[in-house]
Amino acid sequence: MSTIDSQLYENSNSNTVLIIASAMGVKQSFYQNFAEFASSNNISVITFDYSGIGKSLTGNIKKHKEFLHDWGNQNLEMVIRNAIEKFPNHTKVVLGHSVGGQLIGLAPSSVHLDKIILVSAQSGFLGFWKGFNKVKMFLNWYLLFPVLTSFFGYMPSKRFSKMENLPKNVVNEWSKWCRNPDYLFGYFSDDELVFSKIRCNLLSISVADDFFAPEQSVDWLTNQYQNTKLTRKHLFPADFDVSKIGHFDLFKTKFKESFWKFLLEEIKDKKI
Repeated sequence: MSTIDSQLYENSNSNTVLIIASAMGVKQSFYQNFAEFASSNNISVITFDYSGIGKSLTGNIKKHKEFLHDWGNQNLEMVIRNAIEKFPNHTKVVLGHSVGGQLIGLAPSSVHLDKIILVSAQSGFLGFWKGFNKVKMFLNWYLLFPVLTSFFGYMPSKRFSKMENLPKNVVNEWSKWCRNPDYLFGYFSDDELVFSKIRCNLLSISVADDFFAPEQSVDWLTNQYQNTKLTRKHLFPADFDVSKIGHFDLFKTKFKESFWKFLLEEIKDKKI
């Protein structure tokens, strides 16, 4: 099992621990401001970098052999287990951003969580995009990502996006999922997935102008958590008097007095 880097923002008065499962190719440091905000409001927070990303990248990225599913059933699983051991009497909450919300269903210890919050967590199947955007996704998963990864021995994401570079096996497995209407469910047995075994409260949030997580793709993934007590919210930029939100902005400090405060209440309240 790979060693990963994690950061604890502990509040000694807290009775709640929040684990943040990052988006694809996003370092844990991206969530630092929100983690510090939550910690200052009586929530202990754990962030971590997936293996091969950020501070969990050891040596040459070409030598990292882990797959995308390992980020769930090994990396996230390890963090949840450690949180259960360190904070046995705390309320345990996982916030899954984008792919982080997909990986929760691969981590067996997710069945012990008290609440899950999904932010723009979706199926990446290209069929959820329409028109030219669907063509772009098709080219990504059938051409761009496989070719670049094969040529470089890893995915040089930094060259053309804000994502961190990605290990080869992670990208190849991700591409495979995104070509399948059943997404990751097409490649794992019921025994390997815990989506249907999770019975805690769940809040799933989508954003109207999020290119990377169309509303229907978020609905699809949310529905895989079929035995949770669900609250579903779809947000619009106008809700916050801003012109855009997209896939990442909700975790930026301009939302400190609005969305962040809403999240705090959701994290602290197990009830729906």
